[in-house]
Parts: sequence; structure tokens; C-alpha cells
Amino acid sequence: MKPFRFKQLLLNLLALAAMATTSAQISISNTDELAKIKDGTTYIAMKDPASPKAAAFVAAAKKYWTFSKIECIAYKEVEQHIQPNASFITIGGKMSSSNSPTANTETRVFLELWTTNGKYTYDSKKRRHFNQADKISLATFELFPDYLTQANPSSLYRIDYDASGHLKNWGDGVFGNMLQMLCTSLTVGQVREYKEEFMDTNEVKALASTTLYLPDYVLTKFSKNSGDESKKYEEKELLADYPFSYKVVSIEELNTKINTSDTNIYYLLLIKSGNDHFVTVTNSKTGLIVYSNFSGSGFNLKASDLKTLAKAAGK
Repeated sequence: MKPFRFKQLLLNLLALAAMATTSAQISISNTDELAKIKDGTTYIAMKDPASPKAAAFVAAAKKYWTFSKIECIAYKEVEQHIQPNASFITIGGKMSSSNSPTANTETRVFLELWTTNGKYTYDSKKRRHFNQADKISLATFELFPDYLTQANPSSLYRIDYDASGHLKNWGDGVFGNMLQMLCTSLTVGQVREYKEEFMDTNEVKALASTTLYLPDYVLTKFSKNSGDESKKYEEKELLADYPFSYKVVSIEELNTKINTSDTNIYYLLLIKSGNDHFVTVTNSKTGLIVYSNFSGSGFNLKASDLKTLAKAAGK
């Protein structure tokens, strides 16, 4: 068997787009393919499923992926598992390109569920690799990469699945909730559109009488042109117009809370995707995003974002 060319896989998972496409934190499309993949196996690809740093993610996948059979594989094994009813969950991305020297490159990084059109057949004796023309995207979950990863997203394929802190809205607890959200939406064949904002009124109203958890990265004043994360908002300044109970914790503490809490908790995430940002609130027990607010500009969480959420919760 000829060795799998890892570089070719990266080129196909990281698509170079002529114009960047903005999207909501989660989008689901091509639902006519779902019946096919439900009877097959979904493969979650990562650098090394046997790595100790991947263990919690593998456990989360086995626990929370319920839509089809599940198996975790290495990136180098993807092609040999491609068949008509197979699907894959990989970290992917899109980078904008422009002929203008003054235009900013825009990078989106996301967790993607995809399948193929059935035209690709793996053959170890042939040199043909699957490409974008063979791929059908079913769902994406936007991720928030740090500055260095935005500039070089392929670096994610060379590190363990925990991402070593290079993804802000990440961890085994958050990952498990993402899988729950996907499975719930896929089971009912729910299409979710780009830039979709939504709110579960009853769930959001519950924020008035419970604690909202915020990972401490939301306090960061992210720079558009550098990786400097030293400047922070004052907690009281940012949450001045949020009158309900809240607690700021590290992303590690948040993931632990998601995994170990006997009751559901609600947590807020900031996701910067390209030039857009999203503010979401998730129910940790169901994995469902109960609130999603989209902004086409800005890089940081703003006091007005919390004020809008407080108003929705019934201030």
C-alpha cells in the first residue's frame, strides 16, 4: 500500500475560497444525504486517536454521537474509509483570497461533517486522491482559532486533538455538546441557514434565575492585526448591564463543569469567525444552543451583547 500523502488531505480540508462565506455558528445543509449516512459509519479524524490528549474527545464521541455508528481514525486513514454511506467529521477551513494588496485575508475554521458523492473509490495502487469535487458538506460548527492559527490553520493537523489552546471555544465538554447539537438537528432533518439567529424563549428566560458561565477568554481585547492577548476588559465593565448571576471561569474549568455537573448549566461562548462574531448560550445537558446572536463586525465581546441577552432573559 502506498503511503497516504498527508499534504493532499490538508489541501482538501482547507479550501481556498475566492470570496469568504460568512455563516452562523452552526449550519446544516444537504439533508437529503442523511438517510444514506445514518446506515453507515461516521469517522472522526484526528492526528492520533490513541494519544492521551485525545482520549477525552474519543470518549465524548462514543458517548454523544448517536446518529450513526462512530469510529475515531487518524487523518492518514481517511481516504481508505471513503465509501458511499460513510461520513466524516474533520476540522476544516476556508481562507479568502484577493488580488488587492490592501485586502485582509479572512480565515474560517470549523468542525465539519461531510460525505462524498459516491464517485471516489479508494485504490492504493492509483495516485488519485479525493478532492473538493467529491465532497458534500452536511454541517459545520464554527471554531474560534487564535491569531497564529488563523494565519496558519493547517497547523491544527499537526497537533493533538485538544488543540493545545489554539482554539478558544474547544475542549472535550464543548465538543461533546457540539456532537449532541448535531445529532439532534440531523435526526429531525433540520436545515440551519447561514447567519441564522435564534432563541429558545423558555430556556433563555431561565437565565434570570440561574448562573451563566463565561469562559475567561471573552474578557480579552483581541487585536485584528496581532496575536497580543494581554489587554483585557474589566469584568464589571463588560457585564455592567447583565443583572443576573454569572461566573467567569477558565475554559478548562468550563469543560469540567459541563462534564461533571449533575444539573444542566448554561454557558456563553464568543466565536470569532473570519470578520464576524457570534455570541451563543448552550444548555450543557442537551448540548442545544438556546441563544445565538450574530454580528457582521467586531472582534470582541461587547457590553451591548450582554445587555441584549439580559433583555431577552427578562430584565
